[in-house]
Amino acid sequence: MNTAERYPTWTDSGYGDRTLRVVRTIPSRPLLLEPGFPYGEDLLQFIWASRLFDHHALRTTDGRSVEVLKPGRIQRNSGPDLLEAQVRIDGQLWAGTVEVHLRSSEWNAHGHQFDPAYENVVLHVVYEHDAEVRTLQGNTLPTIELLPRISAESIALHYNLMRDQGFVPCASKLGRVDKERLSPWLERVLVERLERKTVEVESLYRSLHGDAAETLYHMLARAFGLKVNAEPFGMLAHALPLRTVQKYRDDALRTEALLFGQAGLLQVDFVDDYPRRLQQEHAALARLHHLRPAPVAAWKFGRMRPVNFPTIRIAQLAQVLMRCQGAVHDMLHLDRVEELHRLLDVSASDYWSTHYQFDSPATSKPKRLGRVGADHIIINAIVPTLFALGRIQGDQRLADRAMDLMEQLPPERNTVLDGWATLGLVADTAARGQALLELKNMYCSARRCLSCGVGNQLLRASVKSG
Repeated sequence: MNTAERYPTWTDSGYGDRTLRVVRTIPSRPLLLEPGFPYGEDLLQFIWASRLFDHHALRTTDGRSVEVLKPGRIQRNSGPDLLEAQVRIDGQLWAGTVEVHLRSSEWNAHGHQFDPAYENVVLHVVYEHDAEVRTLQGNTLPTIELLPRISAESIALHYNLMRDQGFVPCASKLGRVDKERLSPWLERVLVERLERKTVEVESLYRSLHGDAAETLYHMLARAFGLKVNAEPFGMLAHALPLRTVQKYRDDALRTEALLFGQAGLLQVDFVDDYPRRLQQEHAALARLHHLRPAPVAAWKFGRMRPVNFPTIRIAQLAQVLMRCQGAVHDMLHLDRVEELHRLLDVSASDYWSTHYQFDSPATSKPKRLGRVGADHIIINAIVPTLFALGRIQGDQRLADRAMDLMEQLPPERNTVLDGWATLGLVADTAARGQALLELKNMYCSARRCLSCGVGNQLLRASVKSG
């Protein structure tokens, strides 16, 4: 059966489940055809851009010969779907853009016939041709219909990826992927993760008037909050500027008074002497520096391990700020993880050895941040700040230092990386771990298989084998 005789179509089992199968028909149309393309323009764009269709005797719907030199580059902004395309139609070379639709008539339905941005379209690629269409200047568009040229295997594989309920859509097919091609893809995904976090850092940097030290301080605070209390810690950093807390870096009582007071956690009547002293110090310092506390209601204590209570994390942040001796920015100049560990491996002050919250005594236990906690701070605060500052300042050395720190760190421990390990992808460094987290969260969970290097490889392999 040649490609022109094989078509993907859908049948209903009678139990609410649809099955993809291929029917043999005359070359012009399948006997059964799902209304519209099974998935939409994203898959059709991918098939065109990746040349996953039969190229033999390629012609427009009006019979002109077509040679595709460059199918174009998919873009997700407004305007035509693919840029920088080159095609030869009846021997004439054309360069411009390509627009993809499920049906030709969607050109008019989308209003492209009135849009000058589509005047440079050199080819209209459709799944099914059902109407002649024209540009704003009245030019008839050369159109290619892909319906009789699409491999049923690639459609079937995509359908299976979309409906697979495993840890990731391609879990059962991951063994087919060339591992040598997987590593470069994961490196790219890691950069995407850092670039995504760069947006947050750049926004902070601008709002803080280009102050790198203050930016790092905000990122450190958010990292100390973990996911649950990242926002309240961010509000605390806004309520207490770094330059203010640095004035008291040699005074543990005043440093904690500023942090706990600006966190809004000193606005009750206490029994213990220590929080009462913090209260008194904060009242004096707040008047001196014209400080207004952050809202106390934002803090979350529920369903958390006591060691991660915001009170403990604030006390640990106080120790880090004091250990830096006011030079928080120096963290960005350290090349070795061991040097950062020495700064970050702190324990909360003595009061917290026997408390998790104010006025609630507990069994004596040092509240040490530890190496795992320090690694979390490096990964979620120092590395993204370094990477972002490298981009902002045009200093590649900073971005390289961020990547190098990731290579020195061990991976985090979580269920996502455990899931990848069961599929044979083991994270041996924080860099690989962060890449796998990004892959799962931004590609697999969103089922963006068409944009994923793994999904691309599987779809292309299905066409070659078919």
